[in-house]
Amino acid sequence: MTFAVAALLALSATTHAHEAEHTAVSFTFSRDGTFDVRVANDPNWLLLRLESFLAMESGSTTARAAGRPNGRDRDARLRALAAVFIDRIVIWVDGREVRPESAEYVPPAPQGAADGQQPLAAYRLRGRVPAGASTLRWYYGMVADAYPLSVARADGRIDKEWIVTGDAWSRTLDLAGQFAAPSPWAVAREYATLGYVSVLPRGAGFVLFVLGLLLLRLERAPIVRQVAAFTVAHSAALWVVALGGVTAPAWAVGSAIALSVAYVAIENLATRTVKPWRVALVAVFGLAHGAALGNAFAAVPAPLARWTTALTAFNVGVEIAELTVLALASLGALMLHGMAAGRTSSIGSG
Repeated sequence: MTFAVAALLALSATTHAHEAEHTAVSFTFSRDGTFDVRVANDPNWLLLRLESFLAMESGSTTARAAGRPNGRDRDARLRALAAVFIDRIVIWVDGREVRPESAEYVPPAPQGAADGQQPLAAYRLRGRVPAGASTLRWYYGMVADAYPLSVARADGRIDKEWIVTGDAWSRTLDLAGQFAAPSPWAVAREYATLGYVSVLPRGAGFVLFVLGLLLLRLERAPIVRQVAAFTVAHSAALWVVALGGVTAPAWAVGSAIALSVAYVAIENLATRTVKPWRVALVAVFGLAHGAALGNAFAAVPAPLARWTTALTAFNVGVEIAELTVLALASLGALMLHGMAAGRTSSIGSG
């Protein structure tokens, strides 16, 4: 039943696709590498197509009511389907996909166009490509008919192409030479900040693990050994993953980080001495934390000409965040120790 409904929806969408797609795609690039893509279509056709894809993905056996919704309901529904729309397009830059950071639905203009045509709705996609980006390919997986594609470069040049069949890739379009090359200092500042926020506040597992290392014994030598092993391990894994030497699936990394936090918590409750194997396990778990950091770095493509600077700065930002955690935890421990000592002194004098 599920497959029958999905097939009917897809068949209906295909039939309507040739009636009223009216597709038009336009890219606009800025000097800083940001882009704005406007993908325009007939709004009724667009809703029908997105609903069919949603039904297939969710396995829904309930078709939506027949007939077209009014304009307000249609636009509200299309606004809610923005995330589904993003999965129907591909922006391919220098051999890798660049996902839009946001998708905004733009409803059609009020009726009454001078040419008598149905006003088009659009999805407006925004994102960023690396400053050194040189090639672009575009794919729009919902359409069947030919449509125009235009690319307005940051240097004023406009490239145009006619996609002869809707379900086809564009040719390779030139992006080179239009973006301002960021200075080494600007790249270092951006990626040091990114490294810092990857730990504080985004790296809850990293923070909990470091705190667990401190809580076993508040003595300098054991803490230094554990923190040093953890730092060397997560830094090494960060570089290996960022260089593409190892692929680290997010689910596996997340599970390993959760296990690392559970391990230090349980061992801290079970013993007050640093066992011989603890430093080795800290280093092993440090590899998992480093892999997570490598994925975080890779998620924000660095300029190719400044890649080493970016990764070095990211690593420095991570270490500054780690030192921040250690400093705040040490300060908290000293304050608690002072309060306890003061309470003991007052009890003794009483």
